[in-house]
Amino acid sequence: MSTTDRIQPKKLKGFRDFLPQQATLRRQITEQIWNLATLAGFQAIDTPVLEYAETLLGTGGQETDKEVYRFQDHGEREVALRFDLTVPFARFVAENQADLVFPFKKVQIGNAWRGEKPQKGRYREFCQADLDIIGVDTLAADVEVLSCILQNLERLVPGPFTMAIGHRVILSALIQECLPGIAPGAEGRALIALDKLAKIGVAAVTQLLIDIPGADPNGAEKLLHCLQLRRPNGDSDLEVLLQMLPGAEAKAEIKRLQASVDLLRRLVQANADASPNKGGSKAQVRVDLSIARGLGYYTGIVFETTIDGLDGFGSVSSGGRYNGLVSRFSSLELPGIGGSIGVDRLLAALEQLGAQDKVNVARKGVFLAVTSENEWPYAFELLQTLRQRGLLADVALKAGKLGNQFKFADKRNYATVVTIGEEEVKSRSLSLKDLATGAERRGISYEEGLVALSVAP
Repeated sequence: MSTTDRIQPKKLKGFRDFLPQQATLRRQITEQIWNLATLAGFQAIDTPVLEYAETLLGTGGQETDKEVYRFQDHGEREVALRFDLTVPFARFVAENQADLVFPFKKVQIGNAWRGEKPQKGRYREFCQADLDIIGVDTLAADVEVLSCILQNLERLVPGPFTMAIGHRVILSALIQECLPGIAPGAEGRALIALDKLAKIGVAAVTQLLIDIPGADPNGAEKLLHCLQLRRPNGDSDLEVLLQMLPGAEAKAEIKRLQASVDLLRRLVQANADASPNKGGSKAQVRVDLSIARGLGYYTGIVFETTIDGLDGFGSVSSGGRYNGLVSRFSSLELPGIGGSIGVDRLLAALEQLGAQDKVNVARKGVFLAVTSENEWPYAFELLQTLRQRGLLADVALKAGKLGNQFKFADKRNYATVVTIGEEEVKSRSLSLKDLATGAERRGISYEEGLVALSVAP
């Protein structure tokens, strides 16, 4: 092929490749989440990456609709790539409700797409791991989802992190109290403005609120002042809001929120007490009513989780309660609560912290090194036997210097190298080397070697 015909290798902006080490760590993260979720009784489902556009549009709000990848397929249908896993799950529940047992606990891990501006740790294609409970609206369901996410992050995040918890009902009541002049349909604009507080600051958000028709400047300042009131432990001051907000619903939700947070803190402490190192918990749970979440379908408790010390990086886990989402597709009222761990955002955070190597990737498997092509028949006999026994095993695909083969096996993180040369073939023996310790065993019998390799990592 001439140089003029070659296509320059390049990715679309906002998309990424994963090198083997990154892909391995990514897989370890998802396996960790999957294992804990199934232990907690969450059941696996999957949904298509492509949905009818009408299924997705209008659920996340105007800002999200702008980021949805949508197009007309070959059948001239309006379709779109899913922007998260929650909306397709609501459609899934409505379509398959006769086959589900409620309350239904679900785990799903998969990719989603948003055409937003790429930033550090934020991509246009990204993997999410979602835990959801649908069919019940209780404090127990909220705590179950959030505590499972906290347990996962305790294992996956190398240092301290903070789960900040807010509440849409309480925040809406506060907006109505401070900005009574805005139209009911404009409350969404206030929520979107408040969701930007951590990114653009108080002054800029105040101006966004004042720009809403019917908003009073004093009311905007009062709203932000209330959201910044803090108790000594850093929580939003719920006692002040109990006195300030007149509605019974808001008062009930404040008490439920406080009870949820108290229980989560007890679970975090119990988890720390049960850990072998007794080093205390890495997790901090904090009430922060300025957490609004930009997606439009949230109706109750909401949360965002950030890694301490990564200012401006954004959340690695988020979610909340969405009681009205399934009713968009069905007459059946099914309240839901869900949370997502951003797998690729977490991976990017570990890379930024320089902590990806602190997540231990254990050496595993056997690599067969051969001194010449004449040893391949014996090597493949051993290779097949090892694989039949369920062991990870690979063989040198090019005979040559053993030093180069050992370097290759070390870079691939194999646990053991079996060297097969002319002498090993003649005597049906094996020579083993443990790459972690450097310990060697030379000229052992084939059967003895199989036993040793079967108990190796």
